Amino acid sequence: MSALTAAPQRPQPKATRGLPPLVPITDALTIIAAHVGPHGRTERVQLAEGAGRILATSAYADLDQPAFERSMMDGIAVRSQDCQSDKPTLVGAGASPAGTPYTGEVAPGTFVRVMTGGVVPPGADSVVPVERIRRIDGDPADPASGTWQLESAVRPGQHVANTGSEVASGDLVVAAGQRLGGARLGALASFGHAELEVAAKPRIAIIPTGTEIVDVRQVPQLGQVRNSNAYALAALFNRFGGECDVAPVVVDEAGVLTGVLRDAADKYDLVVTCGGVSMGDYDLVVGALAGLGAEKHFHRVKMKPGKPVLFATLNGTPILGLPGNPVSSTIGALVFGRTATALLMGAQRTGWVGLQAPVAGPMSKTGPREELRPGVWAAYQGRAAVAPVAMAGSADLAHFAGGDVLIHRPAHADAIDGGDTVELWLWPEAP
Repeated sequence: MSALTAAPQRPQPKATRGLPPLVPITDALTIIAAHVGPHGRTERVQLAEGAGRILATSAYADLDQPAFERSMMDGIAVRSQDCQSDKPTLVGAGASPAGTPYTGEVAPGTFVRVMTGGVVPPGADSVVPVERIRRIDGDPADPASGTWQLESAVRPGQHVANTGSEVASGDLVVAAGQRLGGARLGALASFGHAELEVAAKPRIAIIPTGTEIVDVRQVPQLGQVRNSNAYALAALFNRFGGECDVAPVVVDEAGVLTGVLRDAADKYDLVVTCGGVSMGDYDLVVGALAGLGAEKHFHRVKMKPGKPVLFATLNGTPILGLPGNPVSSTIGALVFGRTATALLMGAQRTGWVGLQAPVAGPMSKTGPREELRPGVWAAYQGRAAVAPVAMAGSADLAHFAGGDVLIHRPAHADAIDGGDTVELWLWPEAP
C-alpha cells in the first residue's frame, strides 16, 4: 500500500476554524444514500464461498419444490376414500423410503409405508402418521406388510406436500441485493445454483491520522496513544463486507495528508479517515479535502458520542471522516460506515432496524444530541430487556466492547427507570 505511505513530519496547525451545523442521524444517513451507489463490479464464487456476500443476480428455481408428491410424516400412504369409516383397516403392499420410491400404484384397501421426505406413490392421496396406526396381524419384523388398523378416518391430502406447493419452477428464490446466509445458501443449493454472481467486495482504505499515534507494539510516551482505531475499523469494515487496506499513520502535516487522500480517492471505493475531523488546531482532514476540491456534504452529526463525523466526496469517491476517540470512531463506523459499505454492494438492506425493549435499569436524561449507548441483553422482572453498559467516556473502548446492541435515545429525553422502553438498533444478519 505504498501510495498511502507517509513519512513522519512535525505537526502543522490549520489556519482557520469553523463550526458546521449539526445534522440529525437520519438526515446524515439520507445524505450518504444520495451520494453512494453500487460500485458495479461483480464476481463469480462457488456456492460454499457465498456466506456473507451480496447476491448480484437474482436466482430462480429450476424445478418445482417438492418435485413430487412428498410425505410430511413417517407413516403410511393411503387412499383417503378407503379410510372414511371409523377405525378402518388396510393391508400393507410395500414401502417407499426416501430416495427409493415405490414403483407400483396403491390398490384399493392397501397402504404403502412411507418415510418423511419420501414419494407418496400413485393412487395414494394422504399419509397417516405411524403413531396413529396399530398392527392387527402379520410379521412384526416387516412394518410394510400385514393388516393394520387406523385410529380414525382420513381426510384427503393430509400430511402430503403437493408438487410445487412450496416453490414452482421459475419462481424467485433469492433476490439480487440480499446478503447470503446459511438458509439462503441452502435454498440456492436446492435449485442447483453451484456458482453465484455476487457483488465484488468494495475496496476500502483505512487512514489513521495523528502525530500522537504509535504502533501497537510500542509503549506510548507522554501524550501518545497506541493505534487501536486501525485494527477496530479494519475488522468492522471487513465484517461489513469490504476489503480493507490500512495505511500507515499519517502525521498532522497538511501536505502529506493531502497527497495520501488524493491517492486513496483514486484507488478505492471508500476512504475512511480516523482522527483530524474535530475543531482542534491540528485537525486537518477537512482543509486537505477542501484543497483537493472535495464536496463536503456534512461535518457534524447530532449524536453523542461521535459528533465530528465528516462525509464528503472527492471525484465521486465517498470519504467518511471519523473522530479519533475510539468509541466515537467505532460508533461512526457502525452507524454510517456499515450503510456506506452496503450501498456500494447494492444491498437491499442498508439501514439499521429499530425495535423497542424494556431497559434493565435507570438511565439519565439526554442532552441536545441523540445518544447512542452500548447495551447487553439481560432479564428484568421476568422479561427480556437490555442493560446499559457503563463507560468512562468516548475513549473507553474496553467497556464499549462488552455491548451486544446500540441503545438509541432522542435528544432532550427525560430520565427513565428500569422497565421503561428504549429503542434498540440492530443490524440483522442474513438467515
